[in-house]
Amino acid sequence: MRTVYPGIGEEGRLLLDGFLALHDAHDLTAFAGALPRVVGDVIAYDSLMLVGDLGWSAPIVPARGHRIAVRTPGAAPLLLGLMLERDRRFTARETALAALVGEHIGAAADHVRLRERARRAAPALVGLTARERQVLAQVADGRTDRDIAAALHIGARTVEKHVEHIRVKLGTRTRAEAAARWARAAR
Repeated sequence: MRTVYPGIGEEGRLLLDGFLALHDAHDLTAFAGALPRVVGDVIAYDSLMLVGDLGWSAPIVPARGHRIAVRTPGAAPLLLGLMLERDRRFTARETALAALVGEHIGAAADHVRLRERARRAAPALVGLTARERQVLAQVADGRTDRDIAAALHIGARTVEKHVEHIRVKLGTRTRAEAAARWARAAR
């Protein structure tokens, strides 16, 4: 059954469904597997190269046709971007779409990476709630309370309280100690 999004049309539906599928990927392997289809639904290409730790980073060889780079901010070093190539030129509209989808792909890659780390760390951090583990994963990434609040759609003061509870439950004195405990557990 297709999801209906009033007023955005077929292309908008494909974009939204694709981004939701990327965010819902169980792990990074599933994310990388879904990525070519999601991009292909929006921008036609002949070949796609992932650049970063998630994919292969091959030297740029002379183009067989036309290329477009898709930056994925927020996902480095996991995914620095994508390189799309095809025989015919990319239109100005496709270039604009590449910039738009890059940001969302980067956010999805970061989301899947954080969820995957949280699953690996969960056994060592049994006393924490699911939300506290989400907050701690972001603390371990070096994010501020304000950044975490924006990412999790909660208030900065709520994040501060979560961090306080995390430190008490883990028996750590500082935010950095709690982050170090998370990093050890996530290995």
